[in-house]
Amino acid sequence: MAIITHHHLLLRELRFAAPARVRVWKGAATLKSGGVAVELQEGESFTVPPFVRFSCLAHPRVTAQGMRPAVWSLALETEASADMERAADTSKPHARRLAAAIFAQPAADWCAERIARDWQISTARLRALLFAEGESLRSLVREQRVAWVLAQLARMEDAGASPAAAGFASLSALQRACQDLIGLPSGIAGRALSLLSSHPRPPATTQDDQARQPRYRPYF
Repeated sequence: MAIITHHHLLLRELRFAAPARVRVWKGAATLKSGGVAVELQEGESFTVPPFVRFSCLAHPRVTAQGMRPAVWSLALETEASADMERAADTSKPHARRLAAAIFAQPAADWCAERIARDWQISTARLRALLFAEGESLRSLVREQRVAWVLAQLARMEDAGASPAAAGFASLSALQRACQDLIGLPSGIAGRALSLLSSHPRPPATTQDDQARQPRYRPYF
């Protein structure tokens, strides 16, 4: 599945516990992480290693007929290869473990007491582990809930990407989080969600079919 971007759109500080593959179907995109930049042209893709923060700038094409939108997709790999694991951010094992759990169940009650009980440690120990990795439980929960929403929009597979399904109390809370964390304007986030919720689940296709021709809706 793919997203249409009608103008230059920068999504920043993206981070997923699994490898994230960005593919450009039309136009171009720039991926940046730290001091490294990867330029993607039409038909190219790049997989960002697990838990590495990156930004994605989509570039529409300028043609003789005018501006043509960029079409791009983001898909998470179910498993990380040995090469991906070697390139992953391994400095935050506890935060990555928790991020993966939150992403899998974004609407769950992610309180310190529940997590500490599951991990069989004290809440003080849990907070200390996250603090040592430069993370906090509250920010990690909010970040991964937004990451889940973006992944749903990029895949366009499910009509269930609602604020409640993502663990947010309201649409406005979700929109604020998208704006604050990844730079997705609140109006665009709301419009994207409304389009997704009104679009029925597409019929199943084979992997080869998806590689040949993406389906999309003009979200942005």
